[in-house]
Amino acid sequence: MLEESIFINEDSLKDFMKKNYGIQVIQIKKITRGSANIYSLNNDKYILKEYQSKYDESSIKKEVTILNHLNDKKMPVPKLIKNKKNELYTKHKNRIVLVEEFIKGEVRGNNTGNLPELIDSAQVLGKIVLALEDLQIDLPISNVKEWFSKEKIEKSILKYEELIKTVPLNEYSTKIKEDLQSKIQMLATFKKEIPVDDLDKLTIKNTHGDYNVQQFIYKANKIKSVIDFAAATKMPIAWELIRSYSYIDKKAKNAEFNLKNFRIYIQEFCRYIPLNNYDIKYMPYLYLMQILHSDYGYKQYIRDTSKTELLEFGFFRTKLCKYLFENAENIIKSINQI
Repeated sequence: MLEESIFINEDSLKDFMKKNYGIQVIQIKKITRGSANIYSLNNDKYILKEYQSKYDESSIKKEVTILNHLNDKKMPVPKLIKNKKNELYTKHKNRIVLVEEFIKGEVRGNNTGNLPELIDSAQVLGKIVLALEDLQIDLPISNVKEWFSKEKIEKSILKYEELIKTVPLNEYSTKIKEDLQSKIQMLATFKKEIPVDDLDKLTIKNTHGDYNVQQFIYKANKIKSVIDFAAATKMPIAWELIRSYSYIDKKAKNAEFNLKNFRIYIQEFCRYIPLNNYDIKYMPYLYLMQILHSDYGYKQYIRDTSKTELLEFGFFRTKLCKYLFENAENIIKSINQI
């Protein structure tokens, strides 16, 4: 849930823009999207993003630096507006505020992409990862080894066992309990057989960290901009690749891959960033272990039974877990045909 805005009314926002950016605001429209309070200004000329208090200045500096770097390389990302101090962000009432040029286009939901749009997504990801190779700051490193550790697995099993005890009695009760029990069983299997001997040999790259179709703004069926680099990190690129495919292909909407499309997706990405044999070997297992540990959707619904949309997303990801668990080796064989 978003925190209350620091702008208590339209006049306070107008005063902020005039004082800090020299921009006279005549129109304000609230946009309900993402993890920030977002406003469209002056009939979609500017976007103002007011970050929640949990985001400290260092994390925003990271995103600003990345956007500036990618803009210099002509990548399709938002363009930041400098304030009167020639800075790319403004600190106001203990919050960080960014002002960007408004990007006109279409926002889409998960699993809506056709083959040309899959190709476009894979190529844009490849270009962004390539452009980030000479980024002048160190991004946080994602410790994927932890996903496979016995300690992490045992902790997640215990978490699900406790969560099952709190499931409300209604029409979803049986399905929720079955899903959580399935996750426990899959995690228990990996506790006995953990395929992590060569994780150090994965290709590690600077990347978006949350690259998916809901982060794209489209124009004429092409990606005009990729937004929200707050999760940018250094991690195995194989994870970002398989995860982004699973959210865009309309033929994967039932949590099962179209292996022909997936091969094309990887092939197009590899025009910019090559993968090695270990990336392919561990690709489905990386994604599987990441979502096996996540109780997202279930936890939120158990706390508030009005959140059925989040619960449906949890159902989707557990179905995806089962698919990856049962078909990992077939996915690897299919990729090896490239």
